Amino acid sequence: MSNTTHHNLQNWILLSLLTLIWGTSYILIKKALIGFSWVEVGCLRIGLSCLFSLPIALKALSVVPRKKFPVLLTVSLVGSGLPAFLFPLSMTKSESSINGILNSLSPLWTVIIGYYFFKVGISGRKIMGVVIGFLGALVLVLGKGGGHMQVDVLYALLPVIATFCYGMSSNITKQKLQHDNPVYTTSLAMMMIGIPALIGLSFTSAPARIISGQVWLPLAAVAALALFGTLIAWILFYRLVQRTDALFAASVTYLVPIVAISWGLLDSEVLSVIQIGGMLLILVGVYYTTKSTNTK
Repeated sequence: MSNTTHHNLQNWILLSLLTLIWGTSYILIKKALIGFSWVEVGCLRIGLSCLFSLPIALKALSVVPRKKFPVLLTVSLVGSGLPAFLFPLSMTKSESSINGILNSLSPLWTVIIGYYFFKVGISGRKIMGVVIGFLGALVLVLGKGGGHMQVDVLYALLPVIATFCYGMSSNITKQKLQHDNPVYTTSLAMMMIGIPALIGLSFTSAPARIISGQVWLPLAAVAALALFGTLIAWILFYRLVQRTDALFAASVTYLVPIVAISWGLLDSEVLSVIQIGGMLLILVGVYYTTKSTNTK
């Protein structure tokens, strides 16, 4: 079975859209945390994604084979459920820049998990691309503050766990959901974890504050995060995994900091020479990571 070549235009369009969407997610989480706790942000993000996708999910119940349900539940938990809570919790105690750096560990975890758990071969060139890409992300984000950041080690570990989850989800999707409709599988996965999230949300004070109109801006941020950063993004991501491989899709996390920094430029921040160098390293890393080969 041969995958579509990585350098197909549609694959790069998918990768670019994901970069734009997920690169914007950090600022949306930051805005959401102004009005909600990290638990509420996680519940709202997953719960609203469930509501947005519910009509499709109900149809998917009769389309997706029952034997796929355990796989979908696993993918939904590790791919969306846990990270939706881990990143907001981390951002309550650590800078978003730290999250940006650590999120770039996703391709590394994708390689490790694919090799040890799913026996996926990996070339030396792609390993080199993973290393270069991560170094580029490190230089890019550290260059923002001259290398000085406040780091709470315990909270900084949370994005590491989240990226492990992403690596696991990417590999499971590639190995177990290769031929399934990503719209149906994503919608059904969102429903599986979205209903418990909405139930959990009912035990917080968020519904009352939403009804009173006190948190309309944070709510708008979470709604955008749910629709674009979760539902639509994961549909695109799983489609990209199906068309290429888990590592190619995971390389989006190298490009995400570029978008995050670009938002800063629009907010009158200054781009340093070090950051430009980091961007170039990222592009080199993505090139080697995503370069197709005819060998294993």
